[in-house]
Amino acid sequence: MPYIELGCRAVLCLVFLAALAGKATGWRAFMSSVPGLAPGLPAAPVAVAVLAGESAAVALLVLGERAGFVLAAVMLAAFATAILLALRRGSAATCRCFGVTAAPLSRAQIVRNLLLIAVAVTGWVMPGGSVELAGVALALVAAAVLAAVLVLFDDLADLLMERNL
Repeated sequence: MPYIELGCRAVLCLVFLAALAGKATGWRAFMSSVPGLAPGLPAAPVAVAVLAGESAAVALLVLGERAGFVLAAVMLAAFATAILLALRRGSAATCRCFGVTAAPLSRAQIVRNLLLIAVAVTGWVMPGGSVELAGVALALVAAAVLAAVLVLFDDLADLLMERNL
């Protein structure tokens, strides 16, 4: 079971690293999206707090700390809640979850965050332990594929929704 824990750790790291890279390269766009998700809160401090939290989650996960799973799950729950509340308010905000993308808020982002919470909880409950190189390689390849699907989740959801119309 240590490979499941490793895979979950890698998925979360890759997704949060993609989010950090996108937000860093599209900083102004990300900051401008904050009021649509967190009305009444100052955009710059909230944006910095998001980057700090995502960075801390990656650092904890890389260091092998189980608290990284908890921090990731808490942040993802906060993101899902903010998106749900924005949708209920009828906000026209865009999802800048990965920086430069400008997908309109939708339930797809909530589903993605719930899936990532499931990854975090799974990683947290799975035992670590000794591993072999082949198992590590397989876990990391599987994690990279799952992370790519989750990062592109909005696009995939849009594609599937268009096909079903």
